[in-house]
Amino acid sequence: MEKMDAVAKLSALAQPTRLEIFLAIARAADGITSSEVAEQTDTMPNNASVHLSVLRNAGLVSSTKDGRSVTYRAERVAVQRLATFLSEAAK
Repeated sequence: MEKMDAVAKLSALAQPTRLEIFLAIARAADGITSSEVAEQTDTMPNNASVHLSVLRNAGLVSSTKDGRSVTYRAERVAVQRLATFLSEAAK
C-alpha cells in the first residue's frame, strides 16, 4: 500500500461520525442501505450521504444501486491492506 493511500483511508476514518458509519457497514455482513446507516448511527440522511461518499472515495466501502436504494459494503481487502501496512510500520 502506498503511503498516500493509507493517509486517505486513515483521514476518512479520523472523523468520529464517519468511523461510526464505517463500523456499522463493516458489521453488516450482507451490506446495509444508506437509510439504515442513517438510522443506526442517528445521522441525518443528507449528512450520512456525505460521510458515505468520503468512505467510498477512500476505497473503504463499495456501493451497489438497486432502484432507489443504495447498499454499502465494507471493502475488506482494502481494510486488511491498511491493517497490514500499519502493522509492518510498527515493526
